[in-house]
Amino acid sequence: MKDVEVEIRIFLSDPCALLKWLENSAEFIGTSIQTDVYFEPECKPFIFVGEDGHKDADDWLRLRETEAGCEICFKRWHREPETRKSLYADEIETSVGNGEKMRELLMFLGFRKIAVVKKNRSSWRYGNFQFDCDHVENLGFFVEVEFKGQLEDPTKGRVLIEDFLRRIGVTELKIARRGYPWMMWNLESSHFE
Repeated sequence: MKDVEVEIRIFLSDPCALLKWLENSAEFIGTSIQTDVYFEPECKPFIFVGEDGHKDADDWLRLRETEAGCEICFKRWHREPETRKSLYADEIETSVGNGEKMRELLMFLGFRKIAVVKKNRSSWRYGNFQFDCDHVENLGFFVEVEFKGQLEDPTKGRVLIEDFLRRIGVTELKIARRGYPWMMWNLESSHFE
């Protein structure tokens, strides 16, 4: 069975209520400083220009470095055909012993860097939901909410997350259209649905 990731990324004009709820109700997982380097193969680029004129990608190859170690992850996003909203991603992720050597290997194999995202992350868990609160360099404060339970139909996961947020009182939110690299590539456009 494939690993599937179901998440949304939100921007809150006032995150204080959510942060207070997390502190009082959720289990604190920890903090980390993360540097995510995204790559694409030169011979078959992931980046394309969508019908809306924005740079985009449905496939991601990310090398994440933290103080705890490194991991490499490939994601293939599945989207609604009409709106192109992210529904879920197939995800393959594994630890890497040496991030510098992994970058060198990727470059040797014909991959090139397409984005670098630096962030400070605080993570919390409540039931089947994980909250990653990110201060992203040059972009601001966002919260990634991921459904960690089992789903027969991963296309329904996004609705579960949005319903849960409403139940805990998070109603004034903006859902990011795509991930942090997309936001960096398209600084002049609206990042929200």
